[in-house]
Amino acid sequence: MQFLVRMLFLASVGAAIGWFTNFVAVKMLFKPLKPIKILGIEVQGLIPKRKYEIAKSVGEIVEKELLSFNDLWDKLLTDENKQLLLSNFKLKAKEVTEGKLPSFLPKGVKGIISAYISDIINKEVDVFLNHSSYELAESMSKNFSISQIVEERIRGFELEKLEEVVIKIAHSELFMIELLGGVLGFIIGILQALLIQFL
Repeated sequence: MQFLVRMLFLASVGAAIGWFTNFVAVKMLFKPLKPIKILGIEVQGLIPKRKYEIAKSVGEIVEKELLSFNDLWDKLLTDENKQLLLSNFKLKAKEVTEGKLPSFLPKGVKGIISAYISDIINKEVDVFLNHSSYELAESMSKNFSISQIVEERIRGFELEKLEEVVIKIAHSELFMIELLGGVLGFIIGILQALLIQFL
């Protein structure tokens, strides 16, 4: 009976220590947000301290592994979007042409000129969208960096907001880490009781 009480006591203490240790470790991912000195040692949460490194890494991962400029360009220039662009160009060309041509021209003549211009636009825009647009994309990609945009957005996050986002996304995983600390501590407490009993 005494052994059982000792085992439950050690297991409970182990569980409490394990849970508390992991609870503190999870909190220290973000807390303290700003550096503070404890016994002459500067202490700051891991993520706030390495925010810029994390931002740079996430930006690079997004661009290299998830979404490059060319991927984005290909998604934007689907056949459906090309047709939408083409029809908008043609509509705008018709409006501008008919609005700018001299009023003394007969309506039929304006229609012929407008149709001719629309035909030119149709051919040229089609050639551009299917051929030249990829050269333009190649040129633009040199000055457009998805990784830099992502990095700047993360750097611009307020630390409180960043903490809120991480906790919202990984709440259940962080809770499981705390819980596992308690479970492991409980098991270690039982093992300690057994070692004390038999050694």
